[in-house]
Amino acid sequence: MTDRVVAMVLAGGRGTRLNLIAARRAKPAVPFAGAYRIIDFTMTNIMRSGIRRVGVLTQYRPTSLMEHLGDGESWDLSGPRSSLVLLPPQLGRAHSDWYRGTADAVFQNLAFLDRLRPEHVLILSGDHVYSMDYRPLIARHVEARADLTIATMEVPWEETARFGVVVTASQGRVVRFVEKSPERVSNLANMGVYVFRTAALVEELMRHCPQGRHDFGSHVIPGMVDRGVFAHRFHGYWRDVGTLNSYWEANLDALDPASGLDLRAWRARTNQEGRGQVYHPPARVERAARVERSLVSRGCRIAGAVLDSVLSPGVVVERGARVVGSVVMHDTVIRRGAVVARAILDKDVDVGEGARVGREDARDGCNARFPTHLGGGLTVVGKKTRIPAGRVIGANALVGDGLGPEAVSRDVADGESLLGSG
Repeated sequence: MTDRVVAMVLAGGRGTRLNLIAARRAKPAVPFAGAYRIIDFTMTNIMRSGIRRVGVLTQYRPTSLMEHLGDGESWDLSGPRSSLVLLPPQLGRAHSDWYRGTADAVFQNLAFLDRLRPEHVLILSGDHVYSMDYRPLIARHVEARADLTIATMEVPWEETARFGVVVTASQGRVVRFVEKSPERVSNLANMGVYVFRTAALVEELMRHCPQGRHDFGSHVIPGMVDRGVFAHRFHGYWRDVGTLNSYWEANLDALDPASGLDLRAWRARTNQEGRGQVYHPPARVERAARVERSLVSRGCRIAGAVLDSVLSPGVVVERGARVVGSVVMHDTVIRRGAVVARAILDKDVDVGEGARVGREDARDGCNARFPTHLGGGLTVVGKKTRIPAGRVIGANALVGDGLGPEAVSRDVADGESLLGSG
């Protein structure tokens, strides 16, 4: 059945609400749960579902994402019967140079579908964390002879405004689709996982996109409910990690399989060639170190305390240092006596001796410059920044990319932002 299906992965979005973490990389390429990137979960789902032909639609700062995906070998997508094709915007088109929405991204690549001639198209987001076998979804779609089948899951009623939601009748037929509205008509949320009958998809895109209607949720799907749309319910862990707090929370969920995010059971694949991860030695934890309820990746060297935290490959925690409730990315160094608490530190950060980043007791407040991006007591430090010895970075603070000790020449107060000139 899956030999008649082509998957298209939407991976070009700019993760604006992730702020610094996605400022210089595509959101699907953001590191997650130590050695992974966010897109690894969608790619693993594709592999385990037996889908062999995949197009990945890239756009915003795609370099690291493209290097990570390579030829698809990490997900068994290289070879004579498999293909992974990267699909950037078709620059120079008369009416558009960039993808202007999710539907427009697929519309600009109809030639890709025309070459492969699938009966059905599986459209996925590259920035969600979940484990799903797509075969039951596809089987349901084929059995119902649907034009479109949407993967859905129940969410708390108080969160419905964050999602597109569907109203269903008998046998799961969708009778209404409402995109991100305060009107609480249903708590059955759209997961951004769609199976289209190819002919119906092409017809709808040709009808909407030339008229300036560029999104599946806002434009295409609401007008399809009269032509055979069904909902397929998913039961399991699924998370859109599009905000700093949801990203941080999902990383910490990976520490507890009871959360539903069970890395061991999911057996997610990644490309370990990135940053030489495949060449890292095993993590080294010294006798005097303390590591509890944490994920410690290859190449880490721990001499201090690491509690309730996620460490990517190559992280160093020196003697007397303490990392609590934090996400620390590749090759960052926490020096002697320093404390990092409730924080996200990007790659290659250097926290000087005795410095303090974040506060363990912080639970509220927000960043003054980016109040909708950063709050809840979280602190964020950008890539390659050096925090001088003894410096204090407060809760809800944001410290920019690539700052040296001369730029971080003072303490950063709660809720303050310290950004570079670039």
